[in-house]
Amino acid sequence: MKLNWQALWPPFPGHRNRANVRTLSAAALVACASVAFVPAPASAQQIVALVNGEPITALDVERHSRIIQAFSRKPPSRKEALEELVDQKVKLAQAKRLEIDISEADLNRATAAMASQSGRTATDFTAALRQAGIDNAAFKMKLRSDLAWREVLQKMSPGAFQVRDADVVAALVARGEKTTAKAMQYTMRQVVFVVPRGSPDAFRAQRVREAEALRSKFSDCERDLALAREYREVVVKEPVIRISTDLPQRLQELLQKIPDGQMTPPEPTSAGIEVVAVCGRKETVADLSSRREIRNELLSQRVGVNEKEILEKLRRQAIIDYR
Repeated sequence: MKLNWQALWPPFPGHRNRANVRTLSAAALVACASVAFVPAPASAQQIVALVNGEPITALDVERHSRIIQAFSRKPPSRKEALEELVDQKVKLAQAKRLEIDISEADLNRATAAMASQSGRTATDFTAALRQAGIDNAAFKMKLRSDLAWREVLQKMSPGAFQVRDADVVAALVARGEKTTAKAMQYTMRQVVFVVPRGSPDAFRAQRVREAEALRSKFSDCERDLALAREYREVVVKEPVIRISTDLPQRLQELLQKIPDGQMTPPEPTSAGIEVVAVCGRKETVADLSSRREIRNELLSQRVGVNEKEILEKLRRQAIIDYR
């Protein structure tokens, strides 16, 4: 089962460079790994472009091509890979000018979220990348660029991130859809079996078994949450209330199948292994002005226009020298 990426780390919907949009499938990895990985000759270190004095080598282009192929399932042209690397340099340069710093912890959280979406642990995900011939440093650089670019756009075009309820209602009316609908209101409790960063796979597997054991004994939120506290390093979070229309479709379908008093299957997160107790539900009327997919679609359209303009302007200001 896959978690919705946006629920873990909300990206720009439709952002063409976001690493989180495309799930790294097993098929894509196998296809990429099937290409014989031969150590790059000295000529691979040949500089093919300079961006503000920073070099891009033939080896950089090769490594970035592998990343694109793994996530899009099709090999890119050399020009496409090179241009993405140029964009990457331009974005990171602007992030530096705006004093935007993406920490190693930020990268680890994003990687863990991507791993969870693809149904893997962070360790397994990293191993799959390596097996596909994807250079870890190149992957992290792309991820750093994507994360930094998000913050760049927020600073340079804050108005693009404002989608009013009235905008969503107008979009619904234009489509001939109702602005309210029947929905389900869920009361839930999250239980996290903590897995410290860097823990071995055996420890993570043990935590999954413990979460499954709790889930098998759990039948009542009022009574059985105490069972969770019998395990070491477990966090029982406060109740949260969510309306079904605000949830990703996959999560809506899952919650429909989970009876009250039961728990969802264990899911890996950046904090550890999580199960969610469904404590209650009731029918309600939802204001669809908050519908995630409509809001994201409008946001995507606005960001897409602003992103293109900003990137083109920054590229014109940069010194780009192709060799």
